[in-house]
Amino acid sequence: MARLAVKLLLLDEDDRVLLIHARDPKTQAECWYPVGGGVDSGETLQSAAAREAYEETGLRDLPPGTHVWTRDHTYEFNGQSTDVHEEWLLHHVAHFTPAPAQLSEYESTTILGFAWWTAQDLDATTETVYPPELGRLVADVAART
Repeated sequence: MARLAVKLLLLDEDDRVLLIHARDPKTQAECWYPVGGGVDSGETLQSAAAREAYEETGLRDLPPGTHVWTRDHTYEFNGQSTDVHEEWLLHHVAHFTPAPAQLSEYESTTILGFAWWTAQDLDATTETVYPPELGRLVADVAART
């Protein structure tokens, strides 16, 4: 059974999306991905999003998100394969400097930092970004809002 996850498109005033920079402890491969994580039993998507935003970035008072898409995916990390069902929420936020509040021990060993990316930067980068089509998806969402 796939793990339910919420993924957050945190877009600032300039339509930049906040991404986490991480290193796989097994392969040492680096990648970028949006804030988010598992939805705990009894949590709504919105409450899970608020918890993940706070834990991973220190952001309090996450504004309500708008559901923008769903993705079923299998990812490989730290030598393990995990099936996830992702619900993606768009949150418009004021630009801020992330300061994680409650990273798990595992997250604190894999997360290298954060950066705000434009859709154009995502399309042009040679770095690994998940999902690979994130630049186009961010541009589409930003154009609609």
